[in-house]
Amino acid sequence: MNMLDRKLFAAFFSSIIGYFIVPIFFHNVSDSYFIKGLAVSIITVPVLFIIGVLSSLAIELFSSNKNIGLSYLKHLGCALVCAFIFSLTAFDLLVTALLISFAYATIFFIIDRLFIRF
Repeated sequence: MNMLDRKLFAAFFSSIIGYFIVPIFFHNVSDSYFIKGLAVSIITVPVLFIIGVLSSLAIELFSSNKNIGLSYLKHLGCALVCAFIFSLTAFDLLVTALLISFAYATIFFIIDRLFIRF
């Protein structure tokens, strides 16, 4: 399995897992759990597949240091930049966007690392 395939599989599984985990951050909204998951996924899944996969490819290709902790921090930094860019359109959702980006970046990174090992 080449690197692009691995990143795409990690993004696919991250979007499925994130669909069920991320609605936990919206405890004060009266909508259904699955409606919240769908609403968040409409934004996060395309961003994950385009920006997340491309930035992860760039991080892995151009990184001279193969330290797993530093790689995770780079992934997390890219996710936080995306959250800040999103919050320019809705500043009152900054904390929620940061939590969502942290969750998706962590899920993506763990799944990607699992694909490397197996």
